[in-house]
Amino acid sequence: MWFVGKSELLSLIQRHCLDEVMPAFSDHRTLRKNTIVYRPDESSEHVYLLKSGSVRHFRLTEDGQEITLAFVKAGMIFGDGDVLNQANYSHHAQTLAPSMVCYIRKRDFKDLLARYEVINEFVLRNHYLRWQEAQRLIENLSLHDVRKRLTNILVMFAGQVGAPCDYLEQGDAILIDLPIAQDKLAEFIGTSRESVNRHFSDLKAEGLVDMRERKIVLTPAFIARFLSKAQTSAAPALVSL
Repeated sequence: MWFVGKSELLSLIQRHCLDEVMPAFSDHRTLRKNTIVYRPDESSEHVYLLKSGSVRHFRLTEDGQEITLAFVKAGMIFGDGDVLNQANYSHHAQTLAPSMVCYIRKRDFKDLLARYEVINEFVLRNHYLRWQEAQRLIENLSLHDVRKRLTNILVMFAGQVGAPCDYLEQGDAILIDLPIAQDKLAEFIGTSRESVNRHFSDLKAEGLVDMRERKIVLTPAFIARFLSKAQTSAAPALVSL
């Protein structure tokens, strides 16, 4: 029950109904970093609730390149679109950090949808936001140069796994609360590790990013230049799926 308040989905359920809902969320599994939760063409038998950690969705191109589709943060569900619409999953889901995942059987999830209109509405909204994020990620890969793709992905991480922190007495900064190796960043934005290293070094030299215990810090200067613009944009903020 400890994670009810951390899950937007479960927080929609009235307190007196939780006892009859919780059995569907009883299968909890702890997964190591870089664990594949499911693969394309596997039978879509479960929907997943991420209790802690982080997950990304990706597909493989014909030449083996990983194309990131979405990121999932703690408290959100994933795999639900394939369970509802297809017999098999359509992409890979992989943990980015040690994670605790709740496995919800397909029939139990469909039963929840039938009984609770608020869950139906939540799932529909999630699907729309997931589509929006996928479009942004595709646009990021296809329309921008490497530096822009890198700053865009850092903005996305700030919204999903960012935590406030102080930075050298210069003001508020954001810590990307997840160790992300540069080769993984390169995969996310479709470029080489060497290219990411070069552009990240440039951002660091400009005082826009820094490192703290293998985690990326977005400095006050980065926030002023990139995040303030993103927050005031007319487009919806980037969200995790």
